[in-house]
Amino acid sequence: MDNYINYGIIILYMGIVLGIGFFFSNKDETTEGYLLGGRNMHWLPIGLSMIMTLLSSISLVQIPSEIYNQGWTLFSLSLLSVFTGPIFYLMFVRFYFKLGSFTPYEYLERRYDKTVRTIVAVSAFYARIMYLGMVLYTTSKIFQGAYNWPCWVTILMVGIIGAVYTVMGGMKAVVWTDVIQFVVMAGGMITIVISLNNNIDGGLVQGVVYAWENGHGAPQYATAEFYEITPYVRLTFWLLLWNLIMGGIEGASSDQLNIQRLLSTKDWKTGFKSQLTSTALGVTNITILYIIGFCIYSYFAQNPDPEVTAHGGDIAFFRFIALKLGTPLPGIFMAAMLAAIMSTLDSGMNSMAAVWLKEFHVRFINKKATPQQEMKILKWATIIIGVVAIVFALALNVAGQWLKQSATEVATIFGLLGFCTLPAYLFAVISKRANSTLIWAYTFFATGEAISQNIWYTLSRNAVHLWEADPSVGFGWGGKLPAIYMIVPSVIGILLIIPWCVIKKKIVARISGFAGMFVLGFAFRLFIWWAYSSYFVTDRPLDCSFAFFMPVSFVIAFIALWFCPVQPEKKWRGLTLSTVNDNIISE
Repeated sequence: MDNYINYGIIILYMGIVLGIGFFFSNKDETTEGYLLGGRNMHWLPIGLSMIMTLLSSISLVQIPSEIYNQGWTLFSLSLLSVFTGPIFYLMFVRFYFKLGSFTPYEYLERRYDKTVRTIVAVSAFYARIMYLGMVLYTTSKIFQGAYNWPCWVTILMVGIIGAVYTVMGGMKAVVWTDVIQFVVMAGGMITIVISLNNNIDGGLVQGVVYAWENGHGAPQYATAEFYEITPYVRLTFWLLLWNLIMGGIEGASSDQLNIQRLLSTKDWKTGFKSQLTSTALGVTNITILYIIGFCIYSYFAQNPDPEVTAHGGDIAFFRFIALKLGTPLPGIFMAAMLAAIMSTLDSGMNSMAAVWLKEFHVRFINKKATPQQEMKILKWATIIIGVVAIVFALALNVAGQWLKQSATEVATIFGLLGFCTLPAYLFAVISKRANSTLIWAYTFFATGEAISQNIWYTLSRNAVHLWEADPSVGFGWGGKLPAIYMIVPSVIGILLIIPWCVIKKKIVARISGFAGMFVLGFAFRLFIWWAYSSYFVTDRPLDCSFAFFMPVSFVIAFIALWFCPVQPEKKWRGLTLSTVNDNIISE
């Protein structure tokens, strides 16, 4: 009976969400109204909507799960990233208001050319749809922990409902639903914190202390290996710090989810108020999730549960909800979880539909689309994006089972694109020398690196699992990598680059050169694999950390930037930090 009550509350909530979408349906007949709410929305609901997007099911699953499984170290610097938001806002978003943009990729065409705009838009489009798939996948872990639902059932249910109500209402439905969801989510978080306080001996304080005393704080900070750069240590300080800074820059410069919200306000100063609101609330939210993670570990350490033991930390938080909150509180809290989830899905689908329309459809498919046609395209794009996100989520579920990885780790293997995004924007705002050739060369090199890294990660991870089950199978890909695997692609890459260096103006030579950069990027990461495995692998196979990378190519590209020629004035006047107060030169 209790479960029926909880299900009823969840169904009621989903009905309210769909009702809001219906209320706003057909109220915004223009593309600007549908995507940006008419560019006149108040800063407060925009700020609340931004924080709800950040507080997705990924955060709700990953932070408590990671603390339960491994400790606090992976997210130990996350709180600092909240404070970098306003700084990075001022670095990038002012230019998008200045251009009257729908997307941040329009800025890249002014600074570089149409090709850079397109490749970055494609990269970001892929990355964000994959992110939506990750949201659906982590959502399935929530309901698996609370109600033992099969993952695929939750993925289909939440994905379909999210797409339907986003299609109906546009940006206004997204933002005002997020405001309601913020209230529901705040109530749910307060409820769970009170319950944890009442169910742990010594309350919240003792829950945090117990986790730290039992190795689930940040013990890595006291070890020497944490400050090394090695693929065979799960987390290292310098890579966490790099992720903090560069991830913040990439999000502020190119994340259509939040940038589209900010552009729904009337000017950059109003948008800045929304950014500050999101920052202030983000501090509180992250702190609460830290406390919940510590206390969930402490509770199940003191009260072992076979389900949590079998499935790990991904379900621990939501298993606690199912066990310790009396009816109807589990239903209310799961509705709160859905509040955070749906806010991310609606904004993600809406913003990616905007990217499809403005970056691909009206540029390459139908340049003369009427406003009515654009609205139809937006709604069909939202549905298709929802379907693709569902497929990604199902793939993540299969990959997680195969590699025996947590939700935090498994998404790594799908991150094949997006490496051009950070340098394209950062180089554009800081230097008059930023140019498309440099960005394209870096893009191909970094993509080759990413593919090679994922091969290393998945093969070595699987090899270690096989060896642990049966040592007679040998080290496999977890052993020393033969040098030939690194030498052959290196030679091929160099041969492909030679025509580009000799015949610079020919398109065939450029294609050969970019292909060579891709192969050299692939070979470079194999070189790192070969070097580390040759030195470290001795008496057992070793698997590469999901978080390992070396930003060598980025550093090389950054140095190369300062040897490039200054670009024509119309490319940078009014569009760099040093000229932000100047007028843009009209083309």
